[in-house]
Amino acid sequence: MTKTASTSSLNLAPAQPQHGAQPARPEPAHADTLRAPRRCAIAFCENGAGYGGAVISLEAMLAKLPAEFAPHIYTGLATEPYPRLERLGRWRHMRAFNVLDPEMLRRRRVPFASLIDNLANVLPTALAYSWRFKRDAIDLVYLNNDASCNLPAALGAKLAGLPTVLHARGFNADTRSNRWVLGNLAHSLPVSTAVRAELVQLGLAPDKCTVVAEGLDLDAFSPRAPSPALRAELGIGPDEPVVTLVGGLVDWKGQDVLLDAAPAILRRYPRAHLLLVGSAYGKDRAFAEQVALRAQDPALGGRVRLLGMRNDVPAILALSTIVLHASTKPEPFGRTFLEGMALGKAVIASNEGGPLDVIEDGVDGLLIAPRDADGLAAAVLRLLDDPAFAAALAARAAVKARAYSIERHTEAVCEVLRGIGPAGRRGVPS
Repeated sequence: MTKTASTSSLNLAPAQPQHGAQPARPEPAHADTLRAPRRCAIAFCENGAGYGGAVISLEAMLAKLPAEFAPHIYTGLATEPYPRLERLGRWRHMRAFNVLDPEMLRRRRVPFASLIDNLANVLPTALAYSWRFKRDAIDLVYLNNDASCNLPAALGAKLAGLPTVLHARGFNADTRSNRWVLGNLAHSLPVSTAVRAELVQLGLAPDKCTVVAEGLDLDAFSPRAPSPALRAELGIGPDEPVVTLVGGLVDWKGQDVLLDAAPAILRRYPRAHLLLVGSAYGKDRAFAEQVALRAQDPALGGRVRLLGMRNDVPAILALSTIVLHASTKPEPFGRTFLEGMALGKAVIASNEGGPLDVIEDGVDGLLIAPRDADGLAAAVLRLLDDPAFAAALAARAAVKARAYSIERHTEAVCEVLRGIGPAGRRGVPS
């Protein structure tokens, strides 16, 4: 029987290194705790029609994203200002495959047009997303905007075996493809109760919906004195009323309704200025051209101004008397009315969609029926006729808007992402 050496007889001295070899450096017992945890790599996918409110909101959130997340940003468009997203993470342009024109297929009534479109266009784009997700070691896919524009990215996530979150900043039509995207989500982040109600109606489980209202950079959007230089640039006198509508020149943002209301407003306040801030995006430019033509009507006396896309929106709102939201379709949220509130301005908004979550009619803003030019004109004149009432609305609006910070918004989103990312799936407490 072999005799086992006792502990006392063992040589416990450290082994001597061979000639020329460096002694191994012992690793501290707590080395695992010293290593920085791997950052959660998130693919932020944005495939909307243009650089509107959904992308602006995404950009603001990415600027506040904690260091625990590694953002990879994929956009379907690469025109300015999309490339500036590079400063917020690794940005890539994901060019869509358009082998066949889907509109041509529908016009010619080609049998199985939707299937052909999916096979010829959607599937190759989805495969490109899947390959890129794997190449970039993505942990979680975040879809910005609505389900339909993000179908290829959602399919790419499915092919890569990755969980998907939809930040639903838009409404979703009842289509088979949208229901497929929603049915494969790990979670959704609707921006309003109206969007949440629609998602649930389309079959998404209520416990997969967490409403997270939009947030603002309250340092940029806070009450301030109007800029004399900007007044001079725009030719606006210190006592001249200013009604401002900020929004893309698309056919549901309500610029046409304001133009319909303009004669009634200008009859009583001929020195008023009506400012339209925003530019056209998407393929259809006809509405923008129509608005520009109508603004030149001599009957309006040059008081309607199209300023195009501006990078000084807070300053423009600061010199405004009234900030107007006039969308003619339910707005998923509508951040421009909240920007006006944060700047301490009297706000008028359509009484459907996102504004209903924020504005209390007659207390911190006015709600009006959409598509009603007479009602819009009456609301504007009510505020201009009664400056004390307008000031009281504006003061209460500024107080309410403080609850909608981009920091609070980002933290609410991150809480969901933590639960779905690798740490959450392993049950590691955040």
